[in-house]
Amino acid sequence: MGKALRTLLAAGVVGAAMLCLRPLPAAAELFYSDDGLWMVNVYEENDDVSITCTDKTIEEVDIPSEVNGYTINMVEVDAFNSNEVLRRVTIPETVRVIDDYAFYGCSSLEEVNIPKSLKKLGFQSFYGCAKLTEMTIPATVEEVELFAFEGCNALAAVEVDPANKNYKDVDGILFNKDGSTLFLYPSAKEGTHYDVPATVERVEDFAFIGNPYLETVDLGQIKELGEDAFYYCTALQSLEVPATVSQINGSLVGGCRSLTSISLPEGIPAITSGCFYGCLALTDVTIPESVYSIDSYAFFNCPLLKTIRVSPNVTSIGDYALGFYYKGEGDPVRLPGFKVDTERDTEAFRYCAKNGIACTAGITQNGVFIGVLIGVFAAVLIVGIAAAIISHKHKKEEL
Repeated sequence: MGKALRTLLAAGVVGAAMLCLRPLPAAAELFYSDDGLWMVNVYEENDDVSITCTDKTIEEVDIPSEVNGYTINMVEVDAFNSNEVLRRVTIPETVRVIDDYAFYGCSSLEEVNIPKSLKKLGFQSFYGCAKLTEMTIPATVEEVELFAFEGCNALAAVEVDPANKNYKDVDGILFNKDGSTLFLYPSAKEGTHYDVPATVERVEDFAFIGNPYLETVDLGQIKELGEDAFYYCTALQSLEVPATVSQINGSLVGGCRSLTSISLPEGIPAITSGCFYGCLALTDVTIPESVYSIDSYAFFNCPLLKTIRVSPNVTSIGDYALGFYYKGEGDPVRLPGFKVDTERDTEAFRYCAKNGIACTAGITQNGVFIGVLIGVFAAVLIVGIAAAIISHKHKKEEL
């Protein structure tokens, strides 16, 4: 469940599933431009006329505003999907929707204009555009769907027209208009510390993902912390989740290889799957007494984490949640020197017994093995002593 897998789960699989669940409306007419470069769908139901590029090797392109007398107002789903050589695109002012996955995986895209007529940016519409450095959202935009700019690793700022009624930016960071939701802290935004504004109640899913500069973040008194919010923030060293947050979601700090400490609030019900996956520098963490579930891979590949306290309140522990890591290729292996601090007859005790992990509560598989060795050694010692006594007695009788 490394970075590639997390990206696959968060993007490809989820995206594909959503696409399958979202059938395109029936087109009243489908035709191609005279030069064959463009496929056009005419949708009578909502008066949309969409366009798709048929050439996945094109490097620079101006999308036409009209084809065969039809005015283009939508960039279709997957219109330029996976064109890895596209560097520049101009979108006409007639377009009001850039639909889902429109520029998905356009890893060479450096320049794109967002027309002032635009109303919607679709789900993962610019996912993986790793060379895109800036983005301007005009006043007309009413909806920016989740993950529109996920994987835009060179994006340093998002600028929003001050006249926009739904969104705003503060120093290049994307918020909703009233500042209650932080949508995106750009991946390439520099700075080692950030204070989340006091107006913010929710940090959205993947909001800080992949930022390589942030070392500390003050979350203030937010109420909701989205899934994978700090995933792969490789410079993040410490984090305090405020008591106002009632649950954590997904791989909150997975891949944060510099993270040494984190404070989790009392009241959260679970340590979610992959929450601390690959936190290579983590040495200590306190699991709140409120936690009843530690999900699969929760603390996987945390090589410096040598002991962890698990309360009797925990009633469910997933596969490889505690005390495992990858040693090269192959299946996960037990982490040397790792120990769970817990009581007997608890789920943590049973987990340790099942997986051969050291446990302060008493006998585990390792303990049984060691106990057997000690028993065998003691038996051999006793037999040896008895034999020596008998031998000594026989010699004495011969004298």
